[in-house]
Amino acid sequence: MMYLSDFRAHLRADPRGLIPASLYLANHNLANHKKNAFMSRGFLLAFVLLLSGCLPKEPLVQIPSAENIRQLSDGRIFITGKDALYQLQQDEQGFRTVPVARDTRCSYFAGLAELNQWLFFVCAQSSGLRLGDLKFDQAGVLKAYSLEDGRLIDVMALSGFQFPNGLDALPEQNAILIADEDFFVAQGGVSKAVFDFSAGEPVLSDYVQHWIGPQQQVYAANGVRVWEGDIYLTDIGFFKRVPLQVDGTPGAAQILYRNLTVLDDFDRYCDGFLITDFVKGRLVYVPVDGSAVRVSPPGLSSPSAILAQPGSGFQAGSVLVTESRGVQAGQGNQLVMVDLAALGVETCSEAP
Repeated sequence: MMYLSDFRAHLRADPRGLIPASLYLANHNLANHKKNAFMSRGFLLAFVLLLSGCLPKEPLVQIPSAENIRQLSDGRIFITGKDALYQLQQDEQGFRTVPVARDTRCSYFAGLAELNQWLFFVCAQSSGLRLGDLKFDQAGVLKAYSLEDGRLIDVMALSGFQFPNGLDALPEQNAILIADEDFFVAQGGVSKAVFDFSAGEPVLSDYVQHWIGPQQQVYAANGVRVWEGDIYLTDIGFFKRVPLQVDGTPGAAQILYRNLTVLDDFDRYCDGFLITDFVKGRLVYVPVDGSAVRVSPPGLSSPSAILAQPGSGFQAGSVLVTESRGVQAGQGNQLVMVDLAALGVETCSEAP
């Protein structure tokens, strides 16, 4: 069985060969943006980085093939990995993960989204490959974990996906967005599943396959976030914004950042987004208008997701990053803490 992180590891040798050249034809303009002020610790860390050329990190806990991380509205932090959905806990002995959901049918777990007291996530299976479009008939199952009583239910089968991955909620439509990371033929996108919660649990009421896709210039969506009426996503080496129009339908994608790499999951931070660069082992900060992009030195091992403001128990300016299979630095399979001074980004006090 090929895991998502196993496949992405092959991109290191020749990523351009697996990325359709048409994806690199779009142009975008970068506007001027005020520079973020360095804090005093940022000057010191920047000097250390200049000498070492490597991003410092602090390992917190081991998680096999760590994939996604999400902090919920009640402050709890959950992480998906190869074997389970975990909750991150901290006590006087340090950090530990507690498995809250397992399923032997799953090759790995991915994606996290909170909606109406349920935590949605992907149980990936990747079986029944179709030769015509290189999609899986049994790509996986979308599951939901009750944040009130711990119930675990299957809410829908995922068919016609290549790699179902990132998730986010579209609360005003009672919907979950599901990214399809289509590396092979660049016919992926974001699907929309609408749920009815009147029975006390989510029941699928409507579904649009690839609600966002090539028709919006999106081809292999990975991470996805909804923010202030727009949908933001990573699309191989691109970070894009898809505006929601007055009637609630998605408009054409706008490119905010691009690089010859594979960008993974991301999170809101201050007036922008912190993005994990899976292939190059670094973090990228992109303001909401796409200007004044900042890139950290390398040093992360297959970073797959980030929690930008973990809150209580963590210093301001510290972020949590999941490292997947250890492509770059031979470690991976863990959750690490990184100081944002490495990007020269000032500490953000506002809630994401």
